[in-house]
Amino acid sequence: MTSRDSQGYLSARTSALTTAILLDVENFCLKIDLVEHLQFYCSYPITIKFAVANWQNSAIANLDLYLHQQRYQLIHVPKAKNAADGQILTLGTSLLWQYPQIAEIVIVSQDGIFDYLHQTLQALGCRTYKVYQQSGHICIQDFVNARTDYITVDLNKNKAENKTIENKELDNQIAQKKTEATANKSQKNNNSNTQSDYQKIAQEKIKLTLNELKKNSQQPITISALTQEYHKNNQQSLSEYLKKHKLASSVLKFLKTNCSDQIDIKQKNSNYYLSLK
Repeated sequence: MTSRDSQGYLSARTSALTTAILLDVENFCLKIDLVEHLQFYCSYPITIKFAVANWQNSAIANLDLYLHQQRYQLIHVPKAKNAADGQILTLGTSLLWQYPQIAEIVIVSQDGIFDYLHQTLQALGCRTYKVYQQSGHICIQDFVNARTDYITVDLNKNKAENKTIENKELDNQIAQKKTEATANKSQKNNNSNTQSDYQKIAQEKIKLTLNELKKNSQQPITISALTQEYHKNNQQSLSEYLKKHKLASSVLKFLKTNCSDQIDIKQKNSNYYLSLK
């Protein structure tokens, strides 16, 4: 087949689209649940995962069991220069034919050689993300939207930062706000809430989420960090909430229109940074 849109491919493609991960282990040798961090950015469930490495390398010997428990398929390559890169390139170019349900592929490596693989996959209609570590962050490069997001993690401990006891108070506040909102809904008819009510709820939850992020990390807070933490605390994305209640077409627009008196919004390159006034 010369095109991903060929009749043979379309007949094999299923409606259950999914996302795959290709992990260059020696380039990203951290005990971090990538699916937990990346699922928010992907449009489909991450169900197909490959981890490529020379598993006899003592530097990563403790990762095979961890990744196996995370349901990665472990692929071994011999000790040779660029052996893992070559295996990932070969696997990546054939992945769409082996798994027609794949719509997105996350390539976890900073190696520039994989830029060619990104271009090839994108030409075949597959959305790709480049993930790598840099200065205490996990960087997620989205080629379709031409943007890079950052997730703050504790790379020294090889795991996402744990919440401190102090932050549990904020968890309780958010939980209390959610309970109050639910109680208020039960006392009214479902159609009685006005846009003003939904707007106030959104503003309060955004403020609490920013306060939590500020206490949990000294890193600048991006809109993506806000939306990710909001989703984790409320089991619903902020953009979905805003669109459902017709408050704004985007998170940025809502912040500028309804939160400018409480939140400073500063733009640097393509990123927006938030802070409470």
